[in-house]
Amino acid sequence: MKKILAMILCLALLGSCAAFAETAEKESIGTVNVNGAFNIKCKLAEDYTIAILQSDNSHITAIVSSSDPSKPMITLSIAFNELYTLEDGTALRYNDISEEDVERIKGTFTEVSDNATFEDRETAFGTKLLVVRGDVGDNNYLDVYTIYNSYEVEVVATAGMNAEEKILSEEQLQMIIDFLSDMDFEAIVAD
Repeated sequence: MKKILAMILCLALLGSCAAFAETAEKESIGTVNVNGAFNIKCKLAEDYTIAILQSDNSHITAIVSSSDPSKPMITLSIAFNELYTLEDGTALRYNDISEEDVERIKGTFTEVSDNATFEDRETAFGTKLLVVRGDVGDNNYLDVYTIYNSYEVEVVATAGMNAEEKILSEEQLQMIIDFLSDMDFEAIVAD
C-alpha cells in the first residue's frame, strides 16, 4: 500500500500520463491468473481514460485520468495476496476477514500518514470497502481499499492539478465507489 500511495503522489506531482484509450463500455484491463483466471473489466466515469502501467499474472496497476485537469487523478492496483486465501483454496473478500486483519491493514496506512482517517462503505453489491483519507506531505489523498477473490483492490485518488479544492468531495468518493461496483472479475474457463 505504501508503494501505491507513493506512486500516485509522485504522478500527481509530475502531472505525467501515458497515452490513453477511451471507451464508454466496460473494457478489459488485463487478466490475473492466481487461484483461478480472471479477466478484469471496468467501466470508466465520463471523460476518464485508463493507461495500464503493469499487468502480469498476479498484479495490475493502472492510471485513470480525465482530460479535465481539475478532476481527480486515480491509480488502480489489483494484487493477489495469499494471506486472503484459506488452506482449502477458498478466496476471501474484505467482508470475510477478521477484525485483527482489518486493524493490521489500517496500520499500514497510519505508517504513511499520521492523520489517516477511516470509514466503512460498501459497493452497490455489498462488498465492504475501507475508505481512507490522509495527507502525505502537502498532498491530500483518498484511498478506497477492498479484497475480492483474494486480490487486494485499491484505488488511490488525489485532486486534479487544476482543482480548486484539494480535498476530494463526497461526490468524487461516490465516483470511485461506482467504479469499483462496476468492476468485474470474469472467470476464465479453461478449454
